[in-house]
Amino acid sequence: MNITDLNTSSTLGKAIKADTARLPLIDERVSTIAHHADNQQVNEEATRQKEILEWLSPLNFFTTQQDTIARREEGTGQWLLDSTDFNHWLSGVDRTLCCRGIPGAGKSVLASVVVDFLRTRPVKHDSIGMAVIYCNFNERDQQKPENLLAACCVQLIQPSQHPLREVLTEVYRKHDSGKTRPTWEDIVRVFEDSTKNLDTVYLVVDALDECSPNTRQILINYFKVLPANSRLLVTTRPIDEITREFFDSPTIEIRADPGDLKKYIASRIAGNRRLEGYVRDASSLKADIHEKVVAKADGM
Repeated sequence: MNITDLNTSSTLGKAIKADTARLPLIDERVSTIAHHADNQQVNEEATRQKEILEWLSPLNFFTTQQDTIARREEGTGQWLLDSTDFNHWLSGVDRTLCCRGIPGAGKSVLASVVVDFLRTRPVKHDSIGMAVIYCNFNERDQQKPENLLAACCVQLIQPSQHPLREVLTEVYRKHDSGKTRPTWEDIVRVFEDSTKNLDTVYLVVDALDECSPNTRQILINYFKVLPANSRLLVTTRPIDEITREFFDSPTIEIRADPGDLKKYIASRIAGNRRLEGYVRDASSLKADIHEKVVAKADGM
Protein backbone atom coordinates (compact mmCIF):
# COMPACT_ATOMS: atom_id res chain seq x y z
CA MET A 1 0.00 0.00 0.00
CA ASN A 2 1.51 3.35 -1.00
CA ILE A 3 1.25 6.71 0.82
CA THR A 4 -1.63 7.85 -1.36
CA ASP A 5 -3.68 4.81 -0.39
CA LEU A 6 -2.93 5.38 3.31
CA ASN A 7 -4.02 9.01 3.10
CA THR A 8 -7.25 8.03 1.30
CA SER A 9 -7.98 5.34 3.88
CA SER A 10 -7.36 7.76 6.74
CA THR A 11 -9.63 10.40 5.20
CA LEU A 12 -12.38 7.83 4.59
CA GLY A 13 -12.11 6.61 8.17
CA LYS A 14 -12.43 10.11 9.53
CA ALA A 15 -15.47 10.76 7.33
CA ILE A 16 -17.15 7.55 8.49
CA LYS A 17 -16.40 8.42 12.12
CA ALA A 18 -17.84 11.94 11.65
CA ASP A 19 -20.97 10.59 9.99
CA THR A 20 -21.39 7.99 12.73
CA ALA A 21 -21.15 10.72 15.36
CA ARG A 22 -23.96 12.57 13.64
CA LEU A 23 -26.34 9.57 13.60
CA PRO A 24 -27.94 10.29 17.04
CA LEU A 25 -28.64 13.86 15.90
CA ILE A 26 -30.20 12.58 12.66
CA ASP A 27 -32.30 10.08 14.63
CA GLU A 28 -33.45 12.87 16.93
CA ARG A 29 -34.42 15.08 13.99
CA VAL A 30 -36.29 12.20 12.30
CA SER A 31 -38.15 11.49 15.57
CA THR A 32 -39.05 15.17 15.91
CA ILE A 33 -40.39 15.29 12.34
CA ALA A 34 -42.38 12.10 12.93
CA HIS A 35 -43.74 13.48 16.20
CA HIS A 36 -44.87 16.71 14.51
CA ALA A 37 -46.46 14.69 11.72
CA ASP A 38 -48.31 12.52 14.28
CA ASN A 39 -49.50 15.63 16.16
CA GLN A 40 -50.72 17.20 12.93
CA GLN A 41 -52.59 14.01 12.06
CA VAL A 42 -54.16 13.87 15.56
CA ASN A 43 -55.19 17.53 15.32
CA GLU A 44 -56.69 17.04 11.88
CA GLU A 45 -58.61 13.98 13.10
CA ALA A 46 -59.89 15.87 16.18
CA THR A 47 -61.05 18.74 13.96
CA ARG A 48 -62.82 16.31 11.65
CA GLN A 49 -64.52 14.53 14.56
CA LYS A 50 -65.71 17.85 15.98
CA GLU A 51 -67.08 18.85 12.58
CA ILE A 52 -69.00 15.57 12.21
CA LEU A 53 -70.45 15.67 15.74
CA GLU A 54 -71.59 19.29 15.32
CA TRP A 55 -73.25 18.30 12.05
CA LEU A 56 -74.94 15.30 13.68
CA SER A 57 -76.98 17.43 16.09
CA PRO A 58 -77.36 21.19 16.51
CA LEU A 59 -78.57 20.69 20.11
CA ASN A 60 -76.26 21.06 23.11
CA PHE A 61 -77.61 19.65 26.36
CA PHE A 62 -74.23 19.83 28.14
CA THR A 63 -74.83 23.54 28.81
CA THR A 64 -78.45 22.92 29.86
CA GLN A 65 -77.27 20.29 32.34
CA GLN A 66 -74.73 22.68 33.86
CA ASP A 67 -77.27 25.50 34.15
CA THR A 68 -79.93 23.24 35.67
CA ILE A 69 -77.74 21.47 38.24
CA ALA A 70 -76.45 24.91 39.31
CA ARG A 71 -79.98 25.69 40.55
CA ARG A 72 -79.89 22.73 42.91
CA GLU A 73 -79.57 23.42 46.61
CA GLU A 74 -76.80 21.27 48.05
CA GLY A 75 -78.18 17.98 49.38
CA THR A 76 -81.62 18.25 47.79
CA GLY A 77 -83.04 15.47 45.63
CA GLN A 78 -81.42 12.74 47.70
CA TRP A 79 -84.84 11.30 48.47
CA LEU A 80 -85.19 10.33 44.79
CA LEU A 81 -81.74 8.71 44.62
CA ASP A 82 -82.55 6.75 47.80
CA SER A 83 -85.97 5.56 46.62
CA THR A 84 -86.61 1.88 45.91
CA ASP A 85 -88.05 2.56 42.45
CA PHE A 86 -84.98 4.56 41.39
CA ASN A 87 -82.55 1.89 42.61
CA HIS A 88 -84.54 -0.84 40.86
CA TRP A 89 -84.22 1.22 37.67
CA LEU A 90 -80.53 1.84 38.29
CA SER A 91 -79.77 -1.86 38.72
CA GLY A 92 -81.91 -2.96 35.78
CA VAL A 93 -84.76 -4.58 37.68
CA ASP A 94 -86.96 -2.10 35.79
CA ARG A 95 -85.87 -0.70 32.43
CA THR A 96 -88.17 2.33 32.50
CA LEU A 97 -89.04 4.81 35.25
CA CYS A 98 -91.65 7.56 34.86
CA CYS A 99 -91.40 10.60 37.15
CA ARG A 100 -94.42 12.86 36.95
CA GLY A 101 -95.26 16.09 38.72
CA ILE A 102 -97.11 19.37 38.39
CA PRO A 103 -95.37 22.45 36.92
CA GLY A 104 -92.96 23.92 39.46
CA ALA A 105 -92.46 20.66 41.36
CA GLY A 106 -88.76 20.62 40.46
CA LYS A 107 -88.74 17.89 37.80
CA SER A 108 -85.93 19.42 35.72
CA VAL A 109 -83.65 19.96 38.71
CA LEU A 110 -84.28 16.36 39.82
CA ALA A 111 -83.47 15.17 36.30
CA SER A 112 -80.17 17.07 36.51
CA VAL A 113 -79.50 15.47 39.92
CA VAL A 114 -79.95 12.03 38.36
CA VAL A 115 -77.62 12.90 35.46
CA ASP A 116 -74.99 14.28 37.85
CA PHE A 117 -75.25 11.15 40.01
CA LEU A 118 -74.85 8.84 37.01
CA ARG A 119 -71.85 10.75 35.68
CA THR A 120 -69.96 10.96 38.97
CA ARG A 121 -70.62 7.62 40.66
CA PRO A 122 -67.60 5.31 40.92
CA VAL A 123 -68.14 2.77 38.13
CA LYS A 124 -66.25 1.58 35.09
CA HIS A 125 -67.37 4.40 32.79
CA ASP A 126 -66.05 2.94 29.54
CA SER A 127 -68.73 0.22 29.76
CA ILE A 128 -71.57 2.61 30.63
CA GLY A 129 -73.21 5.25 28.43
CA MET A 130 -75.15 8.28 29.63
CA ALA A 131 -77.27 10.81 27.72
CA VAL A 132 -79.86 13.41 28.65
CA ILE A 133 -82.54 15.30 26.71
CA TYR A 134 -84.08 18.51 28.04
CA CYS A 135 -87.28 19.14 26.11
CA ASN A 136 -88.35 22.75 25.90
CA PHE A 137 -91.67 24.11 24.64
CA ASN A 138 -89.94 27.23 23.30
CA GLU A 139 -87.52 25.18 21.19
CA ARG A 140 -89.99 22.83 19.52
CA ASP A 141 -88.97 23.88 16.02
CA GLN A 142 -85.39 22.77 16.61
CA GLN A 143 -86.17 19.85 18.91
CA LYS A 144 -87.26 17.46 16.20
CA PRO A 145 -87.06 13.73 17.00
CA GLU A 146 -83.96 13.16 14.86
CA ASN A 147 -82.16 16.10 16.50
CA LEU A 148 -83.05 14.93 20.01
CA LEU A 149 -81.87 11.36 19.45
CA ALA A 150 -78.80 12.65 17.61
CA ALA A 151 -77.95 14.76 20.68
CA CYS A 152 -77.91 11.51 22.65
CA CYS A 153 -75.51 10.01 20.08
CA VAL A 154 -73.15 12.98 20.50
CA GLN A 155 -73.14 12.56 24.29
CA LEU A 156 -72.46 8.84 23.99
CA ILE A 157 -69.68 9.30 21.44
CA GLN A 158 -67.96 12.40 22.81
CA PRO A 159 -66.37 10.92 25.99
CA SER A 160 -64.50 8.42 23.80
CA GLN A 161 -61.03 9.31 22.54
CA HIS A 162 -61.17 6.63 19.86
CA PRO A 163 -61.78 7.30 16.17
CA LEU A 164 -65.43 7.75 15.23
CA ARG A 165 -67.28 4.54 14.45
CA GLU A 166 -67.61 3.56 10.81
CA VAL A 167 -71.42 3.79 10.79
CA LEU A 168 -71.31 7.50 11.70
CA THR A 169 -68.63 8.35 9.15
CA GLU A 170 -70.56 6.36 6.55
CA VAL A 171 -73.74 8.36 7.29
CA TYR A 172 -71.72 11.59 7.10
CA ARG A 173 -70.31 10.64 3.68
CA LYS A 174 -73.78 9.59 2.50
CA HIS A 175 -74.94 13.16 3.15
CA ASP A 176 -72.18 14.62 0.99
CA SER A 177 -69.90 15.24 3.98
CA GLY A 178 -72.52 17.17 5.92
CA LYS A 179 -74.19 19.14 3.16
CA THR A 180 -77.60 17.56 3.90
CA ARG A 181 -79.23 16.56 7.21
CA PRO A 182 -79.39 12.97 8.53
CA THR A 183 -82.78 11.23 8.56
CA TRP A 184 -84.47 9.60 11.55
CA GLU A 185 -83.41 6.21 10.19
CA ASP A 186 -79.79 7.40 9.94
CA ILE A 187 -79.83 8.57 13.56
CA VAL A 188 -81.34 5.32 14.82
CA ARG A 189 -78.51 3.43 13.07
CA VAL A 190 -75.88 5.67 14.67
CA PHE A 191 -77.52 5.44 18.13
CA GLU A 192 -77.75 1.66 18.08
CA ASP A 193 -74.20 1.34 16.79
CA SER A 194 -72.96 3.72 19.51
CA THR A 195 -74.61 1.68 22.27
CA LYS A 196 -74.17 -1.91 21.15
CA ASN A 197 -70.80 -2.48 22.87
CA LEU A 198 -71.83 -0.88 26.17
CA ASP A 199 -73.06 -2.87 29.15
CA THR A 200 -75.66 -0.26 30.12
CA VAL A 201 -76.97 2.96 28.56
CA TYR A 202 -78.83 5.41 30.81
CA LEU A 203 -81.16 7.77 28.96
CA VAL A 204 -82.80 10.63 30.91
CA VAL A 205 -85.57 12.60 29.16
CA ASP A 206 -86.83 15.68 30.97
CA ALA A 207 -90.18 17.38 30.29
CA LEU A 208 -91.37 14.96 27.63
CA ASP A 209 -94.71 16.81 27.74
CA GLU A 210 -93.05 19.93 26.27
CA CYS A 211 -92.27 18.23 22.94
CA SER A 212 -94.68 18.69 20.06
CA PRO A 213 -97.26 15.85 19.95
CA ASN A 214 -95.70 14.42 16.78
CA THR A 215 -92.14 14.48 18.15
CA ARG A 216 -93.32 13.02 21.45
CA GLN A 217 -95.09 10.12 19.79
CA ILE A 218 -92.12 9.26 17.57
CA LEU A 219 -89.84 9.26 20.63
CA ILE A 220 -92.25 7.17 22.72
CA ASN A 221 -92.61 4.62 19.92
CA TYR A 222 -88.82 4.30 19.76
CA PHE A 223 -88.46 4.17 23.54
CA LYS A 224 -90.59 1.01 23.47
CA VAL A 225 -88.03 -0.76 21.28
CA LEU A 226 -84.81 0.59 22.80
CA PRO A 227 -81.89 -1.87 22.83
CA ALA A 228 -82.00 -4.31 25.75
CA ASN A 229 -79.04 -2.65 27.48
CA SER A 230 -80.91 0.67 27.77
CA ARG A 231 -82.52 2.24 30.86
CA LEU A 232 -85.01 5.08 30.34
CA LEU A 233 -86.06 7.70 32.92
CA VAL A 234 -88.72 10.20 31.86
CA THR A 235 -90.08 13.28 33.65
CA THR A 236 -93.40 14.77 32.62
CA ARG A 237 -96.46 16.59 33.81
CA PRO A 238 -99.31 14.19 34.71
CA ILE A 239 -100.91 14.19 31.25
CA ASP A 240 -103.07 11.12 30.59
CA GLU A 241 -101.97 10.58 26.99
CA ILE A 242 -98.33 10.40 28.17
CA THR A 243 -98.71 8.48 31.43
CA ARG A 244 -100.86 5.90 29.59
CA GLU A 245 -97.82 5.06 27.47
CA PHE A 246 -95.91 4.13 30.65
CA PHE A 247 -98.77 2.40 32.49
CA ASP A 248 -96.76 -0.80 33.00
CA SER A 249 -93.65 1.00 34.33
CA PRO A 250 -93.00 2.15 37.91
CA THR A 251 -94.04 5.77 38.49
CA ILE A 252 -92.70 8.25 41.04
CA GLU A 253 -94.77 11.28 41.99
CA ILE A 254 -92.55 14.38 42.04
CA ARG A 255 -93.55 16.79 44.81
CA ALA A 256 -91.65 19.35 46.83
CA ASP A 257 -89.99 17.24 49.51
CA PRO A 258 -90.25 18.71 53.06
CA GLY A 259 -86.58 17.93 53.69
CA ASP A 260 -85.58 19.70 50.47
CA LEU A 261 -87.72 22.70 51.38
CA LYS A 262 -86.05 22.88 54.77
CA LYS A 263 -82.61 22.95 53.11
CA TYR A 264 -83.78 25.61 50.66
CA ILE A 265 -85.22 27.82 53.41
CA ALA A 266 -82.06 27.45 55.52
CA SER A 267 -79.95 28.50 52.53
CA ARG A 268 -82.13 31.54 51.81
CA ILE A 269 -82.03 32.63 55.45
CA ALA A 270 -78.25 32.18 55.61
CA GLY A 271 -77.92 34.37 52.52
CA ASN A 272 -79.94 37.23 54.00
CA ARG A 273 -78.23 38.93 56.94
CA ARG A 274 -81.31 40.83 58.02
CA LEU A 275 -83.53 37.74 58.05
CA GLU A 276 -80.79 35.70 59.67
CA GLY A 277 -80.69 38.27 62.48
CA TYR A 278 -84.44 37.98 63.04
CA VAL A 279 -84.25 34.18 63.17
CA ARG A 280 -81.32 34.27 65.57
CA ASP A 281 -83.23 36.57 67.94
CA ALA A 282 -86.44 34.52 67.74
CA SER A 283 -85.56 30.84 68.06
CA SER A 284 -89.00 29.60 66.98
CA LEU A 285 -89.21 31.80 63.87
CA LYS A 286 -87.25 29.44 61.60
CA ALA A 287 -89.57 26.56 62.47
CA ASP A 288 -92.60 28.76 61.84
CA ILE A 289 -91.25 29.86 58.44
CA HIS A 290 -90.55 26.26 57.47
CA GLU A 291 -93.99 25.08 58.56
CA LYS A 292 -95.84 27.82 56.67
CA VAL A 293 -93.76 27.46 53.46
CA VAL A 294 -94.28 23.69 53.37
CA ALA A 295 -98.02 24.16 53.94
CA LYS A 296 -98.25 26.73 51.12
CA ALA A 297 -95.99 24.87 48.69
CA ASP A 298 -98.66 22.29 47.80
CA GLY A 299 -96.11 20.07 46.07
CA MET A 300 -94.35 22.91 44.22
